[in-house]
Amino acid sequence: MGKKINVFELIDEEDGYFSSKAEEALKEIFSRYDKDGDQCLSDDELDDFAIGCNGKPFDKASVSEIKECFDCFDERLTIKGFMEMYYMQTISEPAETWKDIEKHGYDRQCNLIKNKEENKKDEQEEKEEPKI
Repeated sequence: MGKKINVFELIDEEDGYFSSKAEEALKEIFSRYDKDGDQCLSDDELDDFAIGCNGKPFDKASVSEIKECFDCFDERLTIKGFMEMYYMQTISEPAETWKDIEKHGYDRQCNLIKNKEENKKDEQEEKEEPKI
């Protein structure tokens, strides 16, 4: 029988890395933004990712820091670098990682419950509903 994932655990305590479900979710999120399928995020793809998470692109200083600190190939963030970036965020600010995961349609057990288009539609409908 498999180990039950605590909904608040993104990092597996036994191996000190992401739980398999968290890793799978993050890699799927990466693939949404890797439009050309080259296993790297270009500056434009990285901006799309930032907009998807925070509603605005990264500033130039943040992009430079990402490229300096995490694995890149030819000035593009690799999947390895993306996972490194999320690992650092998760160990210091797990709530931020949860926010990003949930924004991309996952629940607190890292199960995909909605795709991004359904999320946008729901957010738009929430804005249009009259306040009572």
